[in-house]
Amino acid sequence: MTNEEKILEMLASIQTDMNGMKADMNGMKADMNGMKADINGMKADINGMQADMNGMKADMNGMKADMNGMKADMNGMKADMNDMKADMNGMKADMNGMKADMNGMKADIGELKADVSNLKTEAIKTNLRIENEIIPKLKVLAEGHAMLSETLAPKSKVDELQSDVELLKIVVKNLNSEVQQLKKAQ
Repeated sequence: MTNEEKILEMLASIQTDMNGMKADMNGMKADMNGMKADINGMKADINGMQADMNGMKADMNGMKADMNGMKADMNGMKADMNDMKADMNGMKADMNGMKADMNGMKADIGELKADVSNLKTEAIKTNLRIENEIIPKLKVLAEGHAMLSETLAPKSKVDELQSDVELLKIVVKNLNSEVQQLKKAQ
């Protein structure tokens, strides 16, 4: 096998490795868009290197080492992505819990709305009762109170009558006593 064939075989191997990495990258596409641009830049560099490979046998071993390092980095990124997936699954579970909580809150809000609606209805009924029953009765009471106030004697007159009644009691007692003495005298 000639050196060119070895180089082509190595390039074919590199191409195969790149295709494997590309398949892995497709799975991580959403999170790795920035890295995709870098890898595309590397592909362009590798394609440019293929034309210059005849004079670069010694550098090929260095490139293999670099590729192995990139594979290790990709494996590290895969592990990171798996951790991110686990975190995302945890977030999904949290979101599902929040959705359940929100549904519970929506039900509670629905009940509160019904309660408020019932309270409004009761308030309207109460207002109507106050207007139609209680206020007219209060007006009648106020009118009766006004009439009683007009017919009642003022306090000063009551005090004056009370003192007159006490005087009359004393006079009646004295007269009763005199009548008793007159009866005894007879």
